[in-house]
Formats: sequence, structure tokens, C-alpha cells
Amino acid sequence: MSRSRQAVKVGLIAVVVGIAGLYIGKPVLFSKPVPLFASVGLTLWPTETADVVVKGSGNKQQGKRDGGKRGGGGNQEILARARNVTTGVTDTFVRAIGTGRAAKMTDLYPESSGRIQELPFKAGTRVSTGDVVLRLDDAEEKLAVNRAKLALKDAEEQVERYEKLMSSQTISTVQMQNALLATNQARLDLDKASIDLDRRLVRAPFEGILGIMDVEIGDYVTQSSRITGLDDRSSILVEFVVPERFANKVKRGDSVELRTEAMPGHTFSGELTALENRVNSESRTLKVQATVANPDDLLRSGIAFDARVQLEGDEWPSVPSIALKWDRSGPHVWLAENGEALRADVTVIERSADRVLIEGEVEPGDIVITESVRDLRPGTKVTLQAEPGFTLTSPDEPAAPLVSETQTPSDKAGVKGKGKGLGQGKNKPDTGQTDKGEPVKSSGSQSGISPDGTTQSNS
Repeated sequence: MSRSRQAVKVGLIAVVVGIAGLYIGKPVLFSKPVPLFASVGLTLWPTETADVVVKGSGNKQQGKRDGGKRGGGGNQEILARARNVTTGVTDTFVRAIGTGRAAKMTDLYPESSGRIQELPFKAGTRVSTGDVVLRLDDAEEKLAVNRAKLALKDAEEQVERYEKLMSSQTISTVQMQNALLATNQARLDLDKASIDLDRRLVRAPFEGILGIMDVEIGDYVTQSSRITGLDDRSSILVEFVVPERFANKVKRGDSVELRTEAMPGHTFSGELTALENRVNSESRTLKVQATVANPDDLLRSGIAFDARVQLEGDEWPSVPSIALKWDRSGPHVWLAENGEALRADVTVIERSADRVLIEGEVEPGDIVITESVRDLRPGTKVTLQAEPGFTLTSPDEPAAPLVSETQTPSDKAGVKGKGKGLGQGKNKPDTGQTDKGEPVKSSGSQSGISPDGTTQSNS
């Protein structure tokens, strides 16, 4: 009896394990419900589920044969939000690091050697053109000027006496010419002495601000001794280089944004005022020069600037950032055409927080799907609902049901032709705001499907 009981227990355990295996493994041996289990109301796998699996497999194969553009998405329609593709312009710019310098700047040196007698100005003082910045001892030069003046006066008096004697034929013409020559020589000697005296002074060549003095009163200086620097900082010149691929895009008059760590948080606006006439063959760069006004004297020579030159952008189809999808094949978007979902592989040109500029089989005016209640597949039937603040316009067929029933008749727009790069089909700007000026608050789909299979929307 004990052995028979053990055999019964083993048999019961085997039955339980077998049933569990049928539920877990779902072997393909049975394609229909088992009659024995069906008689007691036990169904392991319904026929409808198997049919759905087979249909799904067929849909995927169909999508592959159509190149991934169209496929069997089933007859059930999916609620989706959409928006028309618009036209965007690339934010093309070139950035570089440049060095600023004053519009006019120079270092002051004496024109002759001597001992410093006077320094009228201190560092940081603004001077005007012609102001004396340094004076050297000039006693000998003053004596030379006085001596030259006396010689000139004597020569001029000699000429006057000879002119009186010429009327009485007392002197010859040769003597008169010698007297005139001596007078001219005396004038030249006076000019030479005056120049030597003036060279004992160092004057400001233009209006500007003096730097730190490198000398003191009493120092003996030569023509190679630097006195100080002089800068006219009413405007700042910023020199930087751009890659040669932008050599034909930058031009005089282009606006330039300048930032510097010396003034954090400040942005200075300037413009390109000069370009080198040739590209550097070694660095493959083009030197350019920008000018920025400095009325408040906030900038200094030698400051490093982060320069940004805005260039003319190119037009590309623009879609909302939420519409761009990624998978193993790369970036793509879902378009709505004739009430069906259509996949379009794209290349991202430029991306920002709220828009993406793309290149591919997408044109302005096309309808791009931004959100859906379920994953999309090529050929999936879709019922479209315009995003808040936008209306949908059909690029091709006005008879297609492009706008969902939640859209009011006044929001439905007429049909417009597609335009490539012209922004046609665009009803409202892609600003992400509603008609009332409020930003779109939807960050995801708020729609769902009720248990009875009907589509519901909370939008």
C-alpha cells in the first residue's frame, strides 16, 4: 500500500508540473485548445491571441518589403497629436578668441638724449594733442636759438645796407648776392636751433590716456628710453582669425558679439571693419578686425575677447523637438499622409530646445506627428489632433480626416500647397505658445483608450 500511495503522489506531482509547463512554456505542439482542459473550462491559450501574433508577424514583414515606409499597422486607429512642418533658418556663426587694443596706441620716446627736467602729467591722466608730457634740460639749445637769431638779424641788416649802396653803384652785384646768401643761411641756422630746442620736449601725438611713467625727474634718457604709453580707448579694435572655410562668408559690416572675462555678464556689440586680403597659407586662417565702441572706458588694450560673428543661415524644414525619434537606424520622424503614419528618415542639421532643423524626405507643410497614445508603425491608421495653439493644414488632400473631432470648425484651415524652403503650409509660427500667448503645457500625451476600445482624449 505504501508503494501505491507513493506512486499516486508522484503521478499527481507530474500532472501539476506538466500543467505548469504548459502555461509557462506554451509549446507549439498544440495549435488548438486541448479538449480535455476545455471541457472543464480551462483554456491555456486562446485562438484569438495566436491570430494576433500571426498578424503582427505578417505586418512586420510587410513593412520590410515596403522599405520601412509603409506596412500593415492594423485597422485600429490611433489618436495622435500633430503639427505642420515649418521652415527654419540655421543659427550659423563662427567663434574665435581675439585680443583687443585701443583704436590708437603708442609708446612715447624722447627724440634726443638728456636729463629729465619736468614731468607735467601723472599716469592715468587724459591729455590732448600737443600737450607736453616730458621736458629735458634745454639750456644749450636755448643759447643756440638766441645765437641764431642774432646772426639772422645781422645778416638782414647787412642786406638793407647793400640795397642802399646798390643805387649809387658803390658795391657790386656779387657782394649783394653774398649778403642775401648769408641771410638765408642764418634763417636755416635759426630753424635748426629751434628744432633742436623742440626736441627737448615729448608731446602727445593724439588725445588719449597716459600709462605708468617708466622714468622719473632727474633720470638721464636716450632715444631708446621708453617714457610711457598713450592709448585712445574711445573704441577698441579686436583682432582674431576665422577658418578659411568662412573666408568668403564674413564681410565688412557683419555684426560681432564680444564677451570678456574682464566684464562677466556683459555683451558688447561691434562690427567687422577690416579683413586681411589673403588667407594665411600655414594656419589656413583669415585675420579679421572688429571695432567696438567704448564710451564708458570699460575696456582696455590687451584684453582677451570671445568673438562671435553671425553669418547668414540656410533654410531647412523645422519640426518640434518632441517629434524627432531615434532607433537603431538613426533619427526619423513620423508623418501623417492620407490618414496613415509614414516614417521618414532624416539627418539632423541643427537642434535647439524647442525645434530641430532636419534634412530628408520632409517638406514645409507636411504633417508631422509629435505624440501618440501607442507606438507607431508604417501604415498605422491615425486620427490627428492639432497641438494646442496650432491648426493643421493638409498638404495634398483636403478630403482626408486630418483634424480630430475635438478641433472646432473655426480652427480648421484651408488646404495650401507644399513649398520647399518657402514656409508654405505654415499657419502659425513654431513658437510653442498658444493663441493667448501662453506656453504649451503639454509635455506628453494625455489621451488614452477606454476598456471598450473607444478613443478618449483629455486635451
